[in-house]
Amino acid sequence: MAEQDADKVNLQSLREQIDRLDAQIVELLNRRAQVVVDIGRIKNAAGTPVYAPDREKQVIDRVVRLSQGPLPPASLTAIYRELMSGSFALERRLRIGYLGP
Repeated sequence: MAEQDADKVNLQSLREQIDRLDAQIVELLNRRAQVVVDIGRIKNAAGTPVYAPDREKQVIDRVVRLSQGPLPPASLTAIYRELMSGSFALERRLRIGYLGP
């Protein structure tokens, strides 16, 4: 019984740790998104296409190389593809808003 109680306490502690990490991740994602908006403004002013497949590949390859944890490369790739899809949407929205009446 004491072991089960200890497991419950440990589980709660680990969940709290995940919650703190999630808060940090959200903060970093929003900071990244702001940089994306800034990049979108520069691209818009220069008439540069929003989608840059070479840059996307470069970012994903770099992240996979940086990873030293238990997260498999395929998972990191999927996460970053989704992240970059959201970034692309931010840049596109900025361009559409700029071109509108």
